[in-house]
Amino acid sequence: DLATHRNALGLSLEECAVALGLSPNSKGWLSEIENGHRPASLRLALKIEAWSKGKVSAASVCPEIEAVRPVRKRA
Repeated sequence: DLATHRNALGLSLEECAVALGLSPNSKGWLSEIENGHRPASLRLALKIEAWSKGKVSAASVCPEIEAVRPVRKRA
């Protein structure tokens, strides 16, 4: 999850916000996302997934992502 990944990198909420291209003041918002109190926007969810190199899925921070992301068929 996002908090685990952020902590593994040794980043504060402020540092993580900046790494994601957000204002350092967005740390409260990011904390709410980490704790499941609010979903990330679609755009932020995709940024988080890219920033974490897939270790944090967009769907884990934004459940509605499944509605817009095509289902991948397994071979």
